[in-house]
Amino acid sequence: MLLLGFACQLGAAEPTAAVTTVRVGKTLEIKATLPASITEVEIRIESDRNRRISKVSDVSKLNPAPSSLAPNAEREIFYPVVDLSLQPGMEGVVTFSSAPTTCYINQNFHKAAVTTAQQIVVPGDRLCFWENAVFVSPGNIAVRAFHLRFRAPVIHGRLDRGVALLSEQWAGKISLHAADGRELGSTLVVQPALPPRPAPAGELLSAARLRESIVESVGYTLRSQERNPASPVVGGLNLFYDLDATTYRSNYWIWAWGPTVRMLLEADRMTEISGRFAPGLLPRTADEIGQTSLRFMVVDPAHPARGVPVSRWNRNLGFATGYEERVSVADAQFLSGWAWLPLYRAGGNQAYLDAAKTLADATERLTAEFGLIRQDYYEELKKWAEHILDESGFAMEGSAELYATTHDPRHREIGRKYFETVRVKLERPDGIWNRGWSLETGIMPAIFITKGMGWAMEGLLAAHRALPDAGYLDRARKMADHLVRWQNPDGSWAFNADKPATEVGVGEKGTALWSLLFYRLHQETHDPRYLHAAQQALKWCVAHQYFGPDPEARGSVPGSAVDAAVGYRQWFPVSCTYTSAFFALAAMEELRREK
Repeated sequence: MLLLGFACQLGAAEPTAAVTTVRVGKTLEIKATLPASITEVEIRIESDRNRRISKVSDVSKLNPAPSSLAPNAEREIFYPVVDLSLQPGMEGVVTFSSAPTTCYINQNFHKAAVTTAQQIVVPGDRLCFWENAVFVSPGNIAVRAFHLRFRAPVIHGRLDRGVALLSEQWAGKISLHAADGRELGSTLVVQPALPPRPAPAGELLSAARLRESIVESVGYTLRSQERNPASPVVGGLNLFYDLDATTYRSNYWIWAWGPTVRMLLEADRMTEISGRFAPGLLPRTADEIGQTSLRFMVVDPAHPARGVPVSRWNRNLGFATGYEERVSVADAQFLSGWAWLPLYRAGGNQAYLDAAKTLADATERLTAEFGLIRQDYYEELKKWAEHILDESGFAMEGSAELYATTHDPRHREIGRKYFETVRVKLERPDGIWNRGWSLETGIMPAIFITKGMGWAMEGLLAAHRALPDAGYLDRARKMADHLVRWQNPDGSWAFNADKPATEVGVGEKGTALWSLLFYRLHQETHDPRYLHAAQQALKWCVAHQYFGPDPEARGSVPGSAVDAAVGYRQWFPVSCTYTSAFFALAAMEELRREK
């Protein structure tokens, strides 16, 4: 056990408390000796992660064009961090520079505005682990401080209260306060010096190095799981880890959990990997993620998107409260193909197959209604979007996996009709897909986002699996040849494949995704060019796996690009769980190939 902290003495006329802390791993014991007259104290906890509270308008030092980002005078979103486990009775306290006119806190889950004041007390059940979103208007309001507080009894002058930390790297200030607010004593908890853990070594594509990369990817994924029992997404995943703000983010990006489920299930089948973790942990975690995603199915029989799960909550200062809910058939089919159907095949839980079939029925119904199903249903606006994007192509993953599971030609036909309406609308003569199509403006020209092209490619390969004689493999090769040409010498692709990385950043998500896609394409074609592209991309991922000083980010593949965090935190270094999933799945393909 490590004793940290020091007593903070006040004036001789004031009651004092000798405050110390004892840390064991992720448990922090708060101890104090107080005057016998004090029977209760308020414990305030200030995390060092909130010394600088990030906000949506932050401009990264890595941004090559910072002047292009103009602040929004009307609105701002701040992101205070909760990095310890919330206890009953615990509250958050947000202190502003002045009272905002409007304030929402975690509005995606908690719809009502909060009563505004210069200091707002937030009930613990309204707080999230890690990232919290505080939306304020006007935009020139600043969050000055954030801390947690709760009351604890003092028995015969002794206080002994434990808190569970979310990170071994936790540091901050613990202070005790009397009923009238007077500080009785405090202590600083310093960041512990953890023993160094070496980074894996050896040839980048050697079997030993790849196994270590997979183990580290799984470790990062397990740390990313949402564990707040009060959260609607408990059991799901935080999509990002932000290395600048040292916090996990975006636990509400539900569709993107799919590849992680598949990765965990496949890793569990490799004894060299699963043996490094507690027995049953990987499939249990995969099932927890899947079960959480099922809870977001739209079940109201009168809802236009009934039978489709909520995809995500978009965050944007252009929205009236900072968040808008999206329900997407394309995203849902992606989730079904990567998560629900693999989970059904692995464990036999009928709920997953039933959800996939319900989604197929909804896809059939909406295809008949629209012809071309719009990208999203906007819950707050109560309408469908008026556009589609190239990423709609990845919906075929769900249909192909459902057909492979049920062998029902109807399920294959539902997928074919959906996919063909998208492909015909977006595919160019050269094999690249345009970025999208709008009812108002028509075709949105291709902008060559590496990840977006990968989503279209995933759809082509899935369509080929379901319909091997329909020519989809030739279309896939046509698109892939462009990516071979655009691949950088180090194996990566830029965020926009046709632009220099110095302008738009490296597309780490797209690089990991295309590594897996090229392995799949090589399996179908045996073209050595595609194997080379897959291996070069995998080498880049292995070489750029993080083993720096931040233990939370260990094993992830960080990226810093124009849209690395998909809608916010532009150019800040962030790691993404589905990047790690695609990376690990590609590494598994290479290991299988060597056998």
